[in-house]
Amino acid sequence: MRSTYGVVLPGMNLENLPGKLIVIEGTDGVGRSTQIQLLRPWLEQQGRAVVDTGMTRSKLAGKGIKQAKQGHTLGKVTLNLFYATDFADRLENEIVPALRAGFVVLTDRYIYSLIARAVVRGIEPAWVRNVYRFALIPDAIFYLRIGVEELIPRVVFSTGFDYWESGMDLHPSEDMYESFQKYQTALLSQFENLVEEYQFKVVNASQNIPEVFEDLKEGISEVLAESEPPSLEAIGAQGHREALTSPSPVPADGNGAES
Repeated sequence: MRSTYGVVLPGMNLENLPGKLIVIEGTDGVGRSTQIQLLRPWLEQQGRAVVDTGMTRSKLAGKGIKQAKQGHTLGKVTLNLFYATDFADRLENEIVPALRAGFVVLTDRYIYSLIARAVVRGIEPAWVRNVYRFALIPDAIFYLRIGVEELIPRVVFSTGFDYWESGMDLHPSEDMYESFQKYQTALLSQFENLVEEYQFKVVNASQNIPEVFEDLKEGISEVLAESEPPSLEAIGAQGHREALTSPSPVPADGNGAES
């Protein structure tokens, strides 16, 4: 049976989850998504079935978070509980089912980014850790470490400065560049506090993309060495069993129309 950081969501069965949960962590603009885009086909070429997920992708809460953030008016507690809802929904409906089917689950960030962001915004560290006690303990957490001075050029020449990624809601400065620098410095400091606590495997993200990819491949290969990839037949059989045991959806108004 898989372990969590303290509690199990009501009704969630954590027995028989043979898949692997691999987290790619790091701050904004460090290159997590780029690496996942490289890792997924590499794993699939080995015969591994792969699912990737990330923050705000929940069908329940993802769209709502994005819409609420556009108004720049979310309070820090509301924001954190919104993200916790997003994570819980993805854990129940994406991550656990994929692990049960033997998939490798690659997640772009996990609860650690949420903890670091919350603490920087003044949330009590013990409170936010308690919120995420239902999270599964991953098989590996790879932290892409970078310094703020190396991070800034990457952001400038890619997506540019973002309101939330610059911590503008904290009002550290009227200048977005200065705000980004201060906020990311504080955020990176929090990540360093989490490295030992959660046993991150640190990857030097100051390297170029292929070098980071090679380091991740080496680390992930070690994690997967003890497990054989599930066959396509096994994956198909698992999907068939789930289809037979899942209850039929009940229309909202009883006659097929959506509410």
